[in-house]
Amino acid sequence: MKHPPQSADSPWPIRAVIEGFYGPPWSWASRIDIMKWCADRGMTHYLYAPKDDRLHREQWREPYGPEMLDGFERLVGERSLLVGFGISPGLSIDYTSSTDRLALGAKVDQLVNLGVKLIALLFDDIPVQPELGRHHAELTTWLRGHLDGRAEVLLTPTEYTTIESTQYLDALAEGLPSDVAVGWTGPTVVCDEITLAQAQARSAALGGRRPFIWDNYPVNDAIMADRLFLGPLRGRSADLASVCSGYAANPMTQPQASKPALASIAGFLRGEDSNDAWEADIGDLRVFADACDGELPRQLVAAALSGAASSDGLDDLERWLRAARSCTAPGLEGEAEPWLAQVHDEASVGIVAVKMLRATSQPIVDGSERERVTQRALALAHLWPGVRRSAFTVMGPRCSFRPVLAQGSDGEWLYRSNSVSDDQNAIDALVRSALRAASQVGT
Repeated sequence: MKHPPQSADSPWPIRAVIEGFYGPPWSWASRIDIMKWCADRGMTHYLYAPKDDRLHREQWREPYGPEMLDGFERLVGERSLLVGFGISPGLSIDYTSSTDRLALGAKVDQLVNLGVKLIALLFDDIPVQPELGRHHAELTTWLRGHLDGRAEVLLTPTEYTTIESTQYLDALAEGLPSDVAVGWTGPTVVCDEITLAQAQARSAALGGRRPFIWDNYPVNDAIMADRLFLGPLRGRSADLASVCSGYAANPMTQPQASKPALASIAGFLRGEDSNDAWEADIGDLRVFADACDGELPRQLVAAALSGAASSDGLDDLERWLRAARSCTAPGLEGEAEPWLAQVHDEASVGIVAVKMLRATSQPIVDGSERERVTQRALALAHLWPGVRRSAFTVMGPRCSFRPVLAQGSDGEWLYRSNSVSDDQNAIDALVRSALRAASQVGT
């Protein structure tokens, strides 16, 4: 589906996808494909910033060789999205060293000379040090002067979740040029919601500077690698554009599987309902995406268990489970096979549980019927542990982790309890109910 891009006076001047995850970077072919796909949906920028590119982070001083430069040139030459380049020198840079500044300038010049129009100076996920805010403001100001209008500058600061004034943010606000955008992930690294009030608080903490949202959805790196986030964007205020300077979505390590969520995000950035945009774009992936997302199967199970086993809710659940048991994942070959197999297995277990609920909803008066219920219960008890022990999460999390972490006034990390999502699996809830019903037969 081709979507018209937003007009030039859009309240979201930068609508970007940022390859900013930990894990194996995408291929050049995948980047080009995602850029074209996002451009068709009205997005404006692609930003290169994979954490596991050593020359982006650990070995940032080393220049790129001909093969990498050829790849960047291919991206720029596509002319689908404007290309940005991120560099993360904060692990080892000497902020007072002219040698390091020259190395930084030479590195970004390699990309700017190819036509890169945005340079992101990334200081996320580095140790907190004294005077860090002043150092970051001074280095960013120097880089902006070095570029001299050849490319814009975006800064992701070390305190990238904070929504209250801190010594670090005060130093940034005082020392940064007004045209340098400052990144913000929302009030935690991964957010269930980002509200207008939170964005306004972040702006106030930066002296009125409009935050640039780096949204860590649908990213699934590191501790989130058990999941594919294929559902729509949720919990983002429709009014964010009124107080923010731009938006970048951090996708999954699987580029093709990132498309459903990116379609939803692109719709949100066009001013549409994010769920409507997702539904318009999802196509034949719908059943698999719903299974990976988990929201729909949880709703169906809750509806089925709220009434009698012969209710419409149980019929709806069984129809969906049968569709899930044979669903496909077109276009995700090579990326989604383990999750697809898990969906099939869990749907099969769910169908057995539905049959159990149907059987136990009727009066059972003789021993042979009670024996059949017992045999079905034993079969279900045999199948259920196998799907529970999988390393791949579908139908809702059993015990999954996300970095729902905030930063305190000193920049150090603060743990939030919703980092853990447990006991939210639809099939588990269904099987438990079926086994409880079986245990009550004959009592």
